[in-house]
Order: sequence, then structure tokens, then C-alpha cells
Amino acid sequence: MALTATGLGSGLDISNIVSVLVDAEKVPKETIFNKTEASIKAKVSAVGTLKSQLSTFQDALAKLQDGDTLNQRKVTTGDSAYFTVSTTKSAQAGSYNIEVEQLAKPHKLGAAFSADKTQAVGEGSLDLSIGGNTFTVAINAADTLETIASKVNSDTDNTGVSASIVTSDAGSRIVFSSNTAGTDSQVAITATDSSGTGLNDMFGSANLTTLQTAQNSIMYIDGQKVTSQTNSVEGAISGVTIDVTKADINEKSILTIANDNDAVKETVIGFVDAYNNLMGAIDQLSSYDIDTKKAGALQGDSIIRSLESQLRNLVSQRVDVDGTETALYSIGISTDRYGKMTVDDAKLTSAINSDMDLVEGLFATETTGLANKLDDLANNYVKTGGLIDSRNTTYTKATSRLDDQREAFTLKMEQLEARLSKQFNAMDLIVASLNQQSSGLLDRLNSLPGVVRNS
Repeated sequence: MALTATGLGSGLDISNIVSVLVDAEKVPKETIFNKTEASIKAKVSAVGTLKSQLSTFQDALAKLQDGDTLNQRKVTTGDSAYFTVSTTKSAQAGSYNIEVEQLAKPHKLGAAFSADKTQAVGEGSLDLSIGGNTFTVAINAADTLETIASKVNSDTDNTGVSASIVTSDAGSRIVFSSNTAGTDSQVAITATDSSGTGLNDMFGSANLTTLQTAQNSIMYIDGQKVTSQTNSVEGAISGVTIDVTKADINEKSILTIANDNDAVKETVIGFVDAYNNLMGAIDQLSSYDIDTKKAGALQGDSIIRSLESQLRNLVSQRVDVDGTETALYSIGISTDRYGKMTVDDAKLTSAINSDMDLVEGLFATETTGLANKLDDLANNYVKTGGLIDSRNTTYTKATSRLDDQREAFTLKMEQLEARLSKQFNAMDLIVASLNQQSSGLLDRLNSLPGVVRNS
């Protein structure tokens, strides 16, 4: 009869013995797997942190890469409701009296009224022109006001006319509007009937009504008249764009433009802070803590050692600005032996106030400016397909290999457990059989004549 439970023949706890033997081989290997997995996850997290810090650093660099953004102007208009102002770095400091006489308006023409906008108008064509450009719309006999307006708006040759239907107490009519303001963009319409007079009756020059006269914007800068086709006046003051929003010739506003050196200084200090934060993150990710005996996830990793080396090299470089060499230390920014920057506030303020062009050139020169060079370096790491993406691909492959190794090892341990269980169970059956034979032999020996049993 087969045994139904292991260990009955030998009296051994076979299940526990097999478990201990399997664990003796499995536990050390699983410990290695877990340690490798934790290391990969730590590295993935670390390069994610590095990428985030580099992106933040790039945000700070973006404010230094463009001369217009760096070399800022402070604009005050006395809370004027009549205009708003934007400037470039070429705007010179100064104060101006501004008066707005009128706003630019687009031309609008209204066709004759129709009692029913769903009725057909006529057959022929409409020639529409604006700014010297003309396009033709064919009108079919069954076309209604809505159809005609739709044809005008969707015509591929339409160079700037919008048609809409307005319904009032007098009936429905098509209103033709120029998409741009100013006297150079007036709308003209010529109707041609192929049968009857329906189109001319509605769109002929005698039946068109001017709903809004085209006009230019007019303003005065220190008493000098400035006319523009639009409500945006650019170049009347060098480096300044004035957008007029309201007109009243009797209201005078004062526009003041000044160099915004405080904003420039804040931008430069923002760069220093971002750089120090990046270097701090690099140090944390790559250092070794003697007290805790713990290493950063990227300690000794080439990706971070190379980045740190290139950053230190770039910020120590001199830049040629129109024949004058300058560097960060020239404007009061120094770097210590740990790679961290410090700012000499007085020296930075003096540099910005005395030679802003030199400060701008140091950072924003297209190919040699520090901000552009540093951004190129950072981009090599964070861009799609860059060094960090490449490293993450390596980690993904390593994780996949680890999963395969785990799966193979799990199968190996299952096979080992099955083999040991089979061997010990076979041994148990043999021991049970031997015990049974021994017991039977003893019984027969005891039953032989002359055998004296000890009591």
C-alpha cells in the first residue's frame, strides 16, 4: 500500500527538509535579484531627478538667451486707458506725451434689404476687391443670402472680406466687412447679372450703404502727428510698439521708458540659483556619505561625472563680446571649489548699470554666449533620444533581463523542489519497507521453538 503522507515511513519532516534545502539555494540568489532591482529603480529615479533639475535650469537659461528678454525696459503709462506699450532692447530711456485722436476701423458695406433671407437673389457674379486684390464669386439662380455669404467667406481667393447676415426690423441684408482696419483696406463690390437685375438690385453700387467708414488711427507723440493703418503703431519711437485702445484728443498720457536694471539683476541671480540647485542635485546623486555609508544612486556613473565636468568648464570660460573678453567673474559671479556660485551684489549691480551690452553679450551671444552654450549642453541630456533617454533605455533592458532571470530561476527552484521531494519520498518508502521487513523478521524469530523471551 502506498503512503499517503510524507515522512511516515522514516519519521522525518520531509516537507521541511526540502523547504530548507531549496531556501538554502534560493534565498541568496533572490537577495541578489532584489538588490539589483532596487539599484535599477534607484538609478531610474536618479536620472529622472537629474532630468527635472536640468529642465529647471533651462528655464532660467531661457531668460538669458534672448537679448530682448535679458535687456529689459521698465514702461509706465500712468495707468492710461488709451494705449498699451511693448518694447525691445533698442528702446531708449525717455518720457513722451501721448494723445490718441482716433482709432483705426475697418470698412463695412451693407447690401439692400430682403424681406426673406431664404429667397433666391439672382444669377450672375460678384466681384469683390480689397486693397487692390479682386476675387470673383459665381452666383447661381437658386442661391440665397446665406449661400452667397458662405461662398464669399469660403472662396480660396478671398483676400480679407467677411460676409455676414444681419437681420433687423428693416429685413435681412449681407454686411461685407474688411478683415483689417485702415483706409488701405476698403471693400468694393461690382455686381453682374446674367439674367434679370436681382444682383444689381441688391449689390449694385447704388444699393450699397456704408455702415462704417474705414479710418486710420491717429495719435500725437509730443505734439507730432502719427497715422497708422492699424491700432498698432510700431517704430514711431525706436524699439517701441504702441497699441491704441481708446481715443480722446483732450486726454494726455505720459509714457515713460527706463532701463529695468532690477529685473536684469533678478534674472541673473535666478540663473545662479538654478545652477547651484543643479550642482547640489549632482552632488547628492553622486556622492558617498561616510556616516551612513550610503552611496548616491549615480556615484561613479559616467553620465553625471561628464555633466559636472562640462558644466564647470563652461562657466569658467571667457567670452568675446565685440572684441572685449569677459567672464562671469567680471560681473561679480565666482565659483568655489565645490562648483557652487556666489554673487558679489555690488559688482553685479555696477556691471549692469555701467555696461549692460557687455552683460548681454556674455550670456546671449548666439553661438558663444554662456546661456546658449549651457542650454545646448543641457539639451544633449534632456532631449528626446538624448543621453538620459539612452540611459533609461539601458535600465529598461536591464529590468527585462532581470525579469527573465527571475523567471528562469523560479522554474529551476520548482524543479529542484520537485526532485528533492521525489528523492526523499522514495527514501521514505524504502525506509518504511525496511522497517516493515525488520518487524516481520523479528516476529518470526520470536516464534521459533526454544526461543526464550525475556520478561
